[in-house]
Amino acid sequence: MEVKDRFREIFDESPIGILIYDKKGKLIDINQSARKIGMSYKLEDILDKNIFDNPNIAPIKEKLLKERLIEFQTPLNPGNIKDDDYDNSKNFDSVLINWNVSVTDSGFLVQIQDINKCKTSQKTHKKRDEKFDRFFEDDLTGDFIATPKGKIIKCNPSFVEIYGFDNHEKALKSEISDFNSNDWINLINMIKIECKIKGHQSWHRRPDGKLIHVVANLVGIFSDSGKLTHVKGYIFDDTDRKKAEEYLQASEEKYHSLFDEDLTGDFIATIEGEILECNPAFAEIYGFNNRELASKCNISKFNSFDWPYMITRLKKERKLQGFQSWQRRSDGMRIHVVANLVGIFNDSDELVKVKGYVFDDTDRKQAEEELARSKNQMTEILDSIQDGFIALSPYWHFIYVNRCASEYFGVDYEDLIGQNLWETLPELIGTNYESSFRIAIETQEIQHFETLGLHNPDHCFEFTVYPSADGISAYWRDITNRKKLENSNKK
Repeated sequence: MEVKDRFREIFDESPIGILIYDKKGKLIDINQSARKIGMSYKLEDILDKNIFDNPNIAPIKEKLLKERLIEFQTPLNPGNIKDDDYDNSKNFDSVLINWNVSVTDSGFLVQIQDINKCKTSQKTHKKRDEKFDRFFEDDLTGDFIATPKGKIIKCNPSFVEIYGFDNHEKALKSEISDFNSNDWINLINMIKIECKIKGHQSWHRRPDGKLIHVVANLVGIFSDSGKLTHVKGYIFDDTDRKKAEEYLQASEEKYHSLFDEDLTGDFIATIEGEILECNPAFAEIYGFNNRELASKCNISKFNSFDWPYMITRLKKERKLQGFQSWQRRSDGMRIHVVANLVGIFNDSDELVKVKGYVFDDTDRKQAEEELARSKNQMTEILDSIQDGFIALSPYWHFIYVNRCASEYFGVDYEDLIGQNLWETLPELIGTNYESSFRIAIETQEIQHFETLGLHNPDHCFEFTVYPSADGISAYWRDITNRKKLENSNKK
């Protein structure tokens, strides 16, 4: 049997007459007992009737709306009796009906009971009470009834377990207010005004010293004069959930702290480039005065050609590392950035967001380009001269070779750079080249020597070798004509 059907059965079979009204006071449901106790027997005659059309309730309307719960008694009206259970010959003035009228979240609840029949239905009541006690005892929620000062009047085994008591008797000797005194005082003040509290969360210190987090639903029980007499509560221990929540919150705070303090410009954007989140470093890199302004920008605007290209690659590769790009900041300044990008995909494996980490390396890039320009300029100068020039590392590897030197050795430039001099040109071993080069390295003194051409012995060359901490450089020029002139002068 479903829960709804079970409670419908309990509603219909209850010996107490129950009438349910909506917020406008219209009757929407009534059980069998209510139709027998002084009410019209035909349901269709009373549905949609307003609660305040009832002559017993109309005079107490203002008091009911203020106090929300009123109990009173009236004599049974024999004119409404259509029940064979009653003897019409008896004095109906002696038959009293007990009324319990309350205001609920969904409207109004009226409970009526023939006091004279209470005695004959004690067995039924006892069974119902036993059923209630069984529900109370078996409930996994910690159920209790306490005085406004916190003294426990009644509690179930779950309450005993939640608060770490050894047995039920010890729990009944406790005061729930001791677990968090300030919180209990505040709760009592709230209940006096609101009558009930739902989902209240608080930390409690159990009698054994263990700290637990509980969630409670509380209902106030008031006397006829409106005085709070008891508090009925339903609590459960959600310490594990609360600790997990606090751990997650601490992790998020730590992440945001690292995110905000990171010197790298961090951001999350849509695939269209709209910034969803960014840190202060991102705002600074792109020339914004604050993060709020940066969060309203579109990163694709900084380089409209690169962004579609990066999105296309991300869809295939899922992440990009070390992507370099020249971009135009919000203030028009040109900057060079290096970016690591990670794609965020949905369950359908579609790229939906981009998480990026960028840093501004404009100074390095400009220095690199300046160095490249200087190197190119030096290369052009050295290649333009008609003399040979090489630079060697301390370990005899070619660092630089100009065009003239490449022709002199008869080896292409690409085949010399990075290669060992003696392994590439073994014919130089044991010659003036080797002795002069090694003396320059060892003594750190400039060396001069003359020699015939390596592949054109009819030419004479003058070599000058310059040592340095980074190796040696050699410069040579063709002195054939000078030598011929000197020889002719000698004659």
